[in-house]
Amino acid sequence: MSNKAFFSAVQKAVIIDDEMDTCLLLGLVLKKFGIVSLRAHTLAEGLQKAVDEQPSYIFLDNNLPDGVGIEQIEIFRLKAPSSKLVMITAMSGLRERALSSGADGFVEKPLDLDKIEKVIK
Repeated sequence: MSNKAFFSAVQKAVIIDDEMDTCLLLGLVLKKFGIVSLRAHTLAEGLQKAVDEQPSYIFLDNNLPDGVGIEQIEIFRLKAPSSKLVMITAMSGLRERALSSGADGFVEKPLDLDKIEKVIK
């Protein structure tokens, strides 16, 4: 199997969060489930990776240096329609808005292994 074929068969996730600790922690959790993670620290970088990679999962923070994640859900849905989009934020009051805007899941920070496991299964 070529490297390209191997990586296209592997489940991938794009983690869009400007907090390095969150990216590392979530990346380690996903690795336990055999999911390769890519990190982005801005909306623009995250959207580009989502378009290029068409990942199985997109984990999207709300407060990012170049904008508000919840306002970009529809764009992510259009550009990566087969990806499961999960909002990750400390702002629990955004759950209903995120879900009604097209998010497939919502995980409140601080991240919890059980909640992450539920959204990827």
